[in-house]
Amino acid sequence: MAEKFNKTAINFSDVEKLDILIQSFEDRFLEFKKVKPLLDILSNPFTISVENAPDSMQLEIIDIQRDQDLRNKFNEGDLLNFYRCIDKNTYKELRINALKCASLFGSTYICEQTFSILNNNKTKNRNRLANESLQAVLRVSTSK
Repeated sequence: MAEKFNKTAINFSDVEKLDILIQSFEDRFLEFKKVKPLLDILSNPFTISVENAPDSMQLEIIDIQRDQDLRNKFNEGDLLNFYRCIDKNTYKELRINALKCASLFGSTYICEQTFSILNNNKTKNRNRLANESLQAVLRVSTSK
């Protein structure tokens, strides 16, 4: 790095900070590595290798890959609607997997949406907004 940035010495405190940052990213995304096979099944159950699927889903994956009507429904493009359409009893494990995987991102969306609302309401010009009032604004803004 010293050669790349034309420096004669490297500040090792910066290197330590980068190491901490790298470790933080690895820890944060470790969970995604664990659920990647399940996300792969969610994204396309027709191309997943049966051997790579959990044992509880293998028979369902074999069945769904042979069903041309479901393949056509899947190719229409709406992933969550596809999982709503498949039979609850025949493809129980695939539906459970779809619900689990879809809920991972829904909670993140709600959290980010709430944070954006908070930032929009708690600006420099509105810094006197009491916590109680801000809580009421958030409740109204995030409720349906």
